[in-house]
Amino acid sequence: MKILITGINGFIAKTLANRLKGEHTIIGTTKDDSNNISDILHNIQPDYIYHVGAEIYDNDKMFESNILQTYNILEYCRAANNLKKLIIIGSSSEYGKKNKPMSENDVLEPRTIYEGTKAACSMLAQSYSNTYNIPTIIIRPFTVYGIGEKPNKFLNILFRKLINGERTVSISYGFHDYVYIDDFIDALLIISKNNRTTFDIINIGTGIQTSNHDLVKCFETVTGHMFDEYLHIESKKYDSDMWVCDTTKLQDYYTIKYSLEDGIKQMYNKYKADIP
Repeated sequence: MKILITGINGFIAKTLANRLKGEHTIIGTTKDDSNNISDILHNIQPDYIYHVGAEIYDNDKMFESNILQTYNILEYCRAANNLKKLIIIGSSSEYGKKNKPMSENDVLEPRTIYEGTKAACSMLAQSYSNTYNIPTIIIRPFTVYGIGEKPNKFLNILFRKLINGERTVSISYGFHDYVYIDDFIDALLIISKNNRTTFDIINIGTGIQTSNHDLVKCFETVTGHMFDEYLHIESKKYDSDMWVCDTTKLQDYYTIKYSLEDGIKQMYNKYKADIP
């Protein structure tokens, strides 16, 4: 089958492509292709579309990269006869701050421009699916981590400190539901294959939230690298004391395999070669 994956240079998209490339024809697009996505889709006519790409940091580019590109993909899909499934990677941040595990039925309360554009894409996709019967799944990942993620992510920062022998770590207040990349990709593919509804939204997380402080403690336990000094820095505006996935729908498809400790062990095994 022909599978198109947007944002192919990103962590999730690249890992997904590597998993699928032996069995399928993979076509990847980057941010530079966002203005030409309609032409690319018409030329390729993919069986599956994984819309993973998004602008996260540049507010001025978010409308074009996130909303407009999603609109152009949906416009293609409504007339595509061979499309089996459109899978859109949303974000748990669409939910905003909640005082309970986040459910697919919760009202979306985005707090930042990025979160707002992702929520808008979800609503647009649902409207198109309902109007034109486009087979669509929106996946809302929680904090996906693992080998290949961006260098500025907290665990990669901790591993660099390990490699460099640094013993001081800066920690902000906040909680996350950490899901290991292999679990995420496994769940994503099983849902893509087995979900038969015309439209659905499914969270992918573990149902367990971890504070930034406890993440560091888990890192220390796995690696044996103990930090001598913890510098508590100002919280980020999106930090929350409750950020955890309601996994009720996910459990119909997939059971999480990796604990946080297991996932960090996988990363540690990769990094060991670089440790003095």
